[in-house]
Amino acid sequence: MYIDTHCHLNFPQYDIDQAMVIGNAKKAGVKQFINPGVDIFSSLQAVNLAKKHNGVIYAAIGIHPYEAQHDPDVRELEKILQSNLTHPPSPINDPSIIAIGECGLDYHQYTGEQALGKKDKQKRLFSEQVELALKYNLPVIFHCRDGFDDFFEVIDSVTESTQGVYPEALRGVIHCFSGGLQEVRQARVRKFFVGFDGNITYSKHLQSIIPSIPLSMMLLETDAPYLTPVPHRGTRNEPKYIPLIAHQIAQLHGTSVKDIEEITTTNTQTLFGIT
Repeated sequence: MYIDTHCHLNFPQYDIDQAMVIGNAKKAGVKQFINPGVDIFSSLQAVNLAKKHNGVIYAAIGIHPYEAQHDPDVRELEKILQSNLTHPPSPINDPSIIAIGECGLDYHQYTGEQALGKKDKQKRLFSEQVELALKYNLPVIFHCRDGFDDFFEVIDSVTESTQGVYPEALRGVIHCFSGGLQEVRQARVRKFFVGFDGNITYSKHLQSIIPSIPLSMMLLETDAPYLTPVPHRGTRNEPKYIPLIAHQIAQLHGTSVKDIEEITTTNTQTLFGIT
């Protein structure tokens, strides 16, 4: 089976036909879904959706970097965790929340300006969520766009400052990976996975680097309703298009689609602890 490791099924784009979208994905072989939050409200929605579709949809709770301007309180995320997880957290006992995210840095909106104070807000929000993940021994769904230098610096700063406090190492996936091979090496050193979406069907940059990235690092995701793959670009994205992403990776790696399906599913199960 396939697993869509990043889709927003609780977004308004699916209000009318959410059940049909899930059903169509299952028909395409996409049997499980990870639904990340982008703020407190959508994180609560993600948890409720996971409880409704137990063992099929899993929730990640997090605050997107764009929300930093509103000074969100990460303690609200911890309240969600405390009310939904056993301690220590166990996906077997309560499978609704399996990760923190999506969280990270997104400097794309600051192109052409220094925006140091705004970037500092993002870094603070990110570091607080990384520490939360370490505290509860949960993987992280990272978001990083145009900010990889600070991204790895924040991660290393938090892990170094909490060394000896939390026994387990930080683990996670860089969602919708947009870096280059240098960033791949940085991720590999930290044993992070990288997620690929429908934009690999039209991004020449991504198509050029994917053959050099080990399949053992890769996860499949749609970021639905965004980043619709060719030939459906321009329409609403859905998890049913995961096989198109797998096919593109298989072509670029010179391997079979079946191999991509099996390897990425195993990678997902390893990272998130789901079966």
